Amino acid sequence: MLETPLRAADLANAVTSFSTLGAGLTTLALGWLVPPRQPLRWLAVWGALFVTGIPTLGWHGWGTETWRVLDVGTNLLLAFALQVAVLGDFHSRSVRRRVVVGSAIANLAAIAQLASEAISGERSHVISFGAHGGFYAGEAMLIADALLVTGLLVAKRREFPDAARPLLWIMTGLFAVGLGLATAEGDVVTGRVGAWHALWHVVGGFGFVFLWAFVHVRLSRAGSG
Repeated sequence: MLETPLRAADLANAVTSFSTLGAGLTTLALGWLVPPRQPLRWLAVWGALFVTGIPTLGWHGWGTETWRVLDVGTNLLLAFALQVAVLGDFHSRSVRRRVVVGSAIANLAAIAQLASEAISGERSHVISFGAHGGFYAGEAMLIADALLVTGLLVAKRREFPDAARPLLWIMTGLFAVGLGLATAEGDVVTGRVGAWHALWHVVGGFGFVFLWAFVHVRLSRAGSG
């Protein structure tokens, strides 16, 4: 059995990757098994979440450039699946078409940039926070995707059942917290327990469970999927 010593931050990041895998499996199982069964577009989101966890674990466990590209690329795929699901639930055909086409082009461009960085071996922050870290191109695109999903949901908040609205605000709060945690460099641990990037994995996992609950409450109250 091969054993490779890891730095504290790398170990924290690798272990908490199981939060993403676990959240994906949990939401996929609940979406399929708990009535009303969720529509295929939402089952695709939960499946994409699980798939995302695999290269997240690979990147933080082994740290190769291939795993990095797959990690960011599958996160972009997950964000796009979320956009499609939210658009399908709440928005008109014309809005869906415009957003899907624009988002697909932007995300494909980000993936092309990821591939270019992998080939050249050079990358730099497109948004920098100095010593605290920053965002590379793929990560900046992921943040833009997440902001778009949040905007698409908030724009239709008046259509949500009363019981679902608190879940929306909890998700929004978790997203805001996760955005702050995501800016930190993944190789930093503060005060022995402040593995900020690793904590982002945990916060994100909880956020997706709350998202499943939001979808479940909305579908249950609407009586349709």
